[in-house]
Parts: sequence; C-alpha cells; structure tokens
Amino acid sequence: METLAGLQARCRPFDRAQMPVAANDATAAGRQAAPHPHLQRSGLKDPAPGAPAPQKALTCIKRAVCDPHTFRIPMLRNSGQSLSSRLILGFLLVAIPAVAVVGAISFYALRDLTLANQDLQEISRSLEAVRDLEGGVGRALMPVSEFVAYGASGQDRLFEAQMGEIEKQLQGCGNTACHGASAQPREMAQGLMPYFRTIKNRASIVFSADTENADRIRLFREITVQGREVSRQLEHMSLALLGRVEALQEKTQQVYQRAWNLILGAIALVGGFAVLIAYLMSRELARPIRELVSGTRHVMRGDLNHRVTVKEKGEIGELVQSFNAMAQEIGEHRGRLERLVQARTAELGQAHQSLMRSEKLASIGVLASGVAHELNNPLTSILMNVNLLMEDVEDRSDLHRELKRVSDDALRCQRIISDLRDFSHRHELEIGPCDLNDVVSDALALITRQLRLQNIALTRNLFERMPSVSCDPDRIRQVLMNVFVNAIQAMPEGGALSVATAFREGCAMVTVTDSGPGIPSDIRNRIFDPFFTTKAEGTGLGLSIVYGIMEEHGGRVEIDGAAAAGTAVRLLLPTQEGFK
Repeated sequence: METLAGLQARCRPFDRAQMPVAANDATAAGRQAAPHPHLQRSGLKDPAPGAPAPQKALTCIKRAVCDPHTFRIPMLRNSGQSLSSRLILGFLLVAIPAVAVVGAISFYALRDLTLANQDLQEISRSLEAVRDLEGGVGRALMPVSEFVAYGASGQDRLFEAQMGEIEKQLQGCGNTACHGASAQPREMAQGLMPYFRTIKNRASIVFSADTENADRIRLFREITVQGREVSRQLEHMSLALLGRVEALQEKTQQVYQRAWNLILGAIALVGGFAVLIAYLMSRELARPIRELVSGTRHVMRGDLNHRVTVKEKGEIGELVQSFNAMAQEIGEHRGRLERLVQARTAELGQAHQSLMRSEKLASIGVLASGVAHELNNPLTSILMNVNLLMEDVEDRSDLHRELKRVSDDALRCQRIISDLRDFSHRHELEIGPCDLNDVVSDALALITRQLRLQNIALTRNLFERMPSVSCDPDRIRQVLMNVFVNAIQAMPEGGALSVATAFREGCAMVTVTDSGPGIPSDIRNRIFDPFFTTKAEGTGLGLSIVYGIMEEHGGRVEIDGAAAAGTAVRLLLPTQEGFK
C-alpha cells in the first residue's frame, strides 16, 4: 500500500507543457513568388519567402475578405467540373481543417482523461484494500472479545484464521502494484506489521490457560488500543486517497474546460472560413441559375417557346436541358389538356342527365308519397269491411265470390301502395361491414322453391376472397330480390339463371344473368323510370327502387340487355375501405 506522502506526491498539477507543439513548415523557406495582382489592388502584400505555411494561408484568407469580388478559387471556377464535384470540394475545404482541429483537441483531451481514469482505477483498488483491512481488523478482534467476556471455546482458532487472512492481504499489498507505480507497498505493509504482531502476541497470552482474568482484561485493552491505532492509520490512508480523487476531479474539469474552449474557438474559425467558401461558391454558381430563373419567368408568362442557352456543363447543364425539355412537354401537355377538357365536358353532360333523372325521381317520389298516404286509409277501411262481410256470407255463395274478388283487388292495391312508399321514402341506412356472399346466399334461398316450380336452373359462382362491404344488408337483400324476381318473370317457360360475385377496381360486384329475351334497345334508357313496365302486372317501381337504394350506398347499376341470350344486371358496391 501507498503512504500518505506518496499519495500527495502523485496529486501533481496538470502540466500544459505535455501537449505536443506542431513544428513549423520549414520546407517553404527560400521560395520566391511574385506579388499577386489582387493583393496589390487590395493593398495587401504577399507573405515573405520564408514565411510559414499558416501565415500564407492567413494571407490568402485576408485577400478573400478584403477583395471578395475579384478573388477567385480556380478549382471552383472550372465549369468543366460537375456541380457535385465542386460542392464536395468546397465541403472538403471546410471539413478537413475542422476534422483535423477537432480531432487533435479530442485526442489530447482523451489522452488526459484516460490517464486520469487509470489513476481513479488505482485509487479504487487501494480503497478496496483499505476497506478489506479495516473489516479484517474488526473481525480479528471479535474472537478475543468473545473469549474474554464469555470464555467461549474455539475462539483462538478463529482468531488465528482471521490473522492469517490479514497477513495474506498485507503480503498481497507488498507483492502487487495495486496502489500505482509510484507507491511503496512493502514499506506500507511493514509500517502496519508491528501493530498486528503486538495484537497477535497479546492475544496468544489472552488465550493461554495460565493467564488470570485480570491480566486478560488488561491485555484485551492493549489489543483494543492497537486495533484503534491500525484503524486510525487506515482512515488516514482513505482520506489521502479521497483527496487524490478530488484532485483528479479538478484535473478532469480543467481538461473538459480547456477542450471546450478550444472547440468553441475552432468552431468560430471554421464557421468563418465556411461562410467565405460558401460566398465564393454561391457567386460562381449563381450566374447560370439566374439565367435559368429568367427562362422560368418567360414560361410563367406563357412563352412556352422560350429556351435557355447556357454553356455550363455538369448538373447545371443537365438542369438547363431538363428545363428546355420541360417547356416543350408543357406545350404538348397543354394540347392534351384541351382535348381532355372536351372529354370531361361530355362527361359532365352525362352527369347532368343523371342529375335530372334523380330530380325527376325525387319529384315523382313526393307525389307518390302523397298519393299513397291519401289512398291507404280508405283502402284499409274497405278491406276491413269486406272481410267482415265475408265472415257473414256463406263460402260458396255468389256474393262471397264477389267479396273475395274485391278483397284480392284491395290487397293488390295495398301492395302497390307499399311499393309507392318504398319508392318515395328515403330510409335511414344501417351501414356496417358485411359479407356480400352471405347476403346473396340469403336472397337466393328465398327464391329456390320458385326456381324449381318454373324449371329454372340456377348457377352460382361466389368469389371466395371477397372483401368486406359497407352496406345495409336488408336494403341490399331487397335490391337482389327485385332483380331476381324480374329475371324469373322474364323466363316464364323456364331457363337458366346465373349469379356471380367478383371484386373489380375497388368495388364488389354481383352479376345476375338470365336466359330471357333481353331488353329492346328502344326502351333500354327508360327502364329506371318510375311506373315504366312492359308486363301486364306490376307497378314498374322495382328497378326504380333498385336504382335509388344503390345510389344511397354510393354504388351503381349496369344493365346489358343487348345479348341475344338474355339480360345481365351488374350491381357494384364500394368495399369497406372505399365507402364514403
């Protein structure tokens, strides 16, 4: 272990003379150069022939600052270089000095911090050894105390074991450099050995069977005094080590502060140099860009035939070529836009027709709602009275048959009124995600018996990976039933009905195809009109209701009745992601 004087000797102040000093560049001596013309105009002189390289660099910077309008960097003026090369060159002119300065500062600061860290590690090992010795002394005195107080047996062996551990620790301090290269472990160990020998000798007398109790108490007190002296010596060592820690902390703080000051100075110097390089580069690069800006203004004014002429190579030249190509493309695009506007105008005409149809349906719906309301009450009264009369008349009488005919006609009128209500009222949709294939299967289950009765073969092809559809399943089931019934009525002599689902362009599609006679071309544009029908029965509101429900869902209905083999009705609904 290390003495207090040795610990204090190691707490030497930080020596600034340890920092290496860069040698001057002696190779520049003896070189003769003619005065620079820009230097003559700015009143500055060329550096002396034997001036060091830093002085020459400083003179060059002064020349650029005093006369920036005439100073040039030849490497940046070379128009044959690409823009990226010149930017990289300018970056390197700033980055290399910055990295060199910061790297040097960081290197020397890291070196000093590494040495301080090594010292701290040595101190840590020393403190650990001192604490171990302090604990060992306390543990060694415990058996003596137990023997003197209680006469416990076996305490002499325990004492010998504890003293053996202490001797091993002292021997370790004498054989290793745990306290640093400048410590004197053997001397420190020898300085503590007399105390431990005294303690050991007194303890052997205490443990002797011939020793009186009074002598044992007196010897135990002497042992305690020696132990306290050892503890005091160890405490002094700990305080000295802690003092070294404080000195190292102060040294580390000085290293941090000096490195920080140097870095701030380097940042200021490199920042000024970077501003100078940026100014010179921007001046060299701004000229072709100004010409390009002038060309863009011509294009903004509508002169699409204007072209920019710049002899610059590299990225600037490519940019000019791209600008000229862009101007040509804009001219061509203008022509395409004019043609597109004409096409969109035609589409707007079609949308206007669709809007007129929607307004027509809305007007008819208001009228139908009023008619249905006015007819429903008297019709209900008629039907109720007819049913009461039928209960009082014999079933097989002529009057009963006439009353039955009146009842059937009244029920048919009620169905017509119900259709009028469905057509005129815009129901609140209960929109939610649902499986379209399940809705189609439910609707087909309702017409399966009717298909068998009319000898119609059903073919279904449902898309297995159909995404979820946002819709009101009850209303979509109503749409499907109307379409299925129309298809069945188009095949009174039997035929084939095909139902398929698919996913196309973000929409879920249901295609219903029948083998009926098809739809004549002269009435194809009227099939969605209210009350239009080619059948002897029915109100002509089925497809109008279908059209309204699909429109409420943001979908559409497509009908292809030109095929000779029947009619195909396509119902398109947005998926859950596409529903608005």
